Amino acid sequence: MLFAIVLIFMQAGFYLACRASATRIHAMLDYDAVITSARYAFVADADRMARERLEVARAVAGVARVSAVKIGPGLWRPATGSNRYDTLLLGVNPADRPFLPKEINQRLARLQQPDTVLFDQLAHPIVGVNVTGTVAEFHNRRLEVVGEFTWGAGFVTQGMAITHEHTFSNLFPERSFSDIQLGLIHLEPEADVDDVLHHLAALLPADVKVWSRSAIQARDRRFFLSERPIGLMFTSGMVLAVLVGGIILFQVLASEITSRRQEFATLQALGYSRAQVYRIVVAQGFLYTLAAFLPASLVAFVLFRVVRDVARLPMQLDIGLLAAVLTASLLMCLAGALIASLKVRSADPADLF
Repeated sequence: MLFAIVLIFMQAGFYLACRASATRIHAMLDYDAVITSARYAFVADADRMARERLEVARAVAGVARVSAVKIGPGLWRPATGSNRYDTLLLGVNPADRPFLPKEINQRLARLQQPDTVLFDQLAHPIVGVNVTGTVAEFHNRRLEVVGEFTWGAGFVTQGMAITHEHTFSNLFPERSFSDIQLGLIHLEPEADVDDVLHHLAALLPADVKVWSRSAIQARDRRFFLSERPIGLMFTSGMVLAVLVGGIILFQVLASEITSRRQEFATLQALGYSRAQVYRIVVAQGFLYTLAAFLPASLVAFVLFRVVRDVARLPMQLDIGLLAAVLTASLLMCLAGALIASLKVRSADPADLF
């Protein structure tokens, strides 16, 4: 039982880390609504649109300001080593201060110098040490790390960096400077989000789409969990973990019933109904589950911390996850115990004589 519950914990942790990874970039950006290309699929691989679309939004009542974000995947070669690693680069105008974390906005001024970046210190360890003063390569161009931030992209990419939009354009010369991936919209405090979105949708051409913050994050979660292979893997892993746990519990209880056939037969001979005997089996299953849950939680806590430190994944063992795994474990126990209790039928009181 301990193994089964730990398995559920780990699969649930990986699933939730995958789910959180889908919106890690959105979570660091400051906006109330966002404009994307109509062909938008996922934030890390968003299609381009013209910056001029933001000028339409700027003139709409209720819009306080707009800002642009460029997003480009590429290969980062750290100062030490010759290997290159998948890294996501965000290009911004430092004056826009488009991020929610204050530590990032406060360091954007350092990007005024060309060929400079801020680098995420929660990148995967294989990307290497990229602290302030490090000189590395991205798209075969030398870049200097002039600042650090701690965020983490989870499963989306191995590393993440932020640069000035002019440096970004130099790194991606095949893109026009006016091409952007996200148009961030900041509303006035009294503005109604739905009214502004409706107005923007009516004014903007069909080649772009306007999303509320919650809508685009829900879209990215669906895409990442149901279309990306890694999301499908952890979704199916969750189902498999519960099934395996149920099978393990069924085998334990079935073995227990088989070895105690005479005791169960005696209970029936004493007048216990089969329903009462079934309840004893179910209660026994619940006790096994509850007895295994606490040590399984401690093991999961240690494993979560190891995975978080080694792989830099956003795995958190919180009260919500504990309650969810306990509920799943008890339901799994109930199903396994009910199936195992059918073996009580083989405990015939006549066998006692």
